[in-house]
Amino acid sequence: MIHVVTAANRSFYEPQLLEMHRMRKATFIDRKGWANLKASANGGEYDEGDDERAIYLMCLTENGKVERSMRLRPTDDWSVLGSIFPHFVGPDEEPITNPDVWEMTRYCSSGASNEDETFRRQGEFQLAFIEKAVQCGIRRVVAISDLSLVARNMRSGAPIRIIGLPWRYDEGEAVAVEAAPTAELVEELKERLNIRGTALLEFDENHPLCELGPVQAEIFLEAIQQLNPAARRLMTGITRTIANIEASEGVEAAIEAVERVREVIARDPPPRFTA
Repeated sequence: MIHVVTAANRSFYEPQLLEMHRMRKATFIDRKGWANLKASANGGEYDEGDDERAIYLMCLTENGKVERSMRLRPTDDWSVLGSIFPHFVGPDEEPITNPDVWEMTRYCSSGASNEDETFRRQGEFQLAFIEKAVQCGIRRVVAISDLSLVARNMRSGAPIRIIGLPWRYDEGEAVAVEAAPTAELVEELKERLNIRGTALLEFDENHPLCELGPVQAEIFLEAIQQLNPAARRLMTGITRTIANIEASEGVEAAIEAVERVREVIARDPPPRFTA
C-alpha cells in the first residue's frame, strides 16, 4: 500500500519525512546536479511547495524506510511548472493554475527494490496518485518529466498526455505532461495490477492504528483487504467491540478480549480468503 502523508498526520511520519527530504537531496542535488536546489541544515531538500498544502505519497520497506516517494500539491498559488517553467506548457493548452489541478513533483526512489518489485511499485504509485486525485475531485494532474522517462512510461501504457514542446534545461531535456484522473482509470489500473480494494493508506494521527506504527498498520490493512466479505465484517465487528471495551473498561480488559478472540479463532478458524 502507498502511505498518504498530509498536514493532518505528519507527526506520525516524522522519521520518514526527514528521510524523504534527504533522499530528495541525494537524488536531485547530489546525483542529478540540479544547481537551483539547495540543501537545508538537516541534510534534506525543500522548496516552496513543501507547505501545509503538500500531500506526500510514500512506499515503505518492511523496516519502515522510504523506498520511493512523490509530492502532490494544488497549482492555484504556486507550482514548479507554472511558477518556474511556465514556458513548458504549450500556448494552446488550458492554463494549469487552477484549484482542481494538482502537480506531481519530486518523485524519487532509493533503488532498494529489484526489477520486478520496481515495476509493481511504479504501478502502485501511478494508481495511488490517480486514486487520491479522484477522491479529492481533481480534474488534471500535471508534471515535468525527463524526455526519456516520458517515452518509457508511454510505452508501458501510462495514461499521460504531452502538453508542450520539449525544452532543454541546465541538466537535461524535459517536457510537460498531464493525466486525467477518473474512476474508470482507477478500476482499470487495479485490474492490471491485481489490486483488491484501495492502494492508499491514510489516517489522521488520532486513528487507533497509529499505535501500531506505519509498517504494522500497512500489514494489518493489507491482511484485511484479503479477507472475503463475511470474514471482513467479522473482523470489523471484533475490532469495534475491542475498541469499546478499551474505552469503557481499560487497556487490560481489551487485551484480555483480544486473547479470547485469538483462542476462539485458533480453535475454529473462519474461512479467510475468497475462492
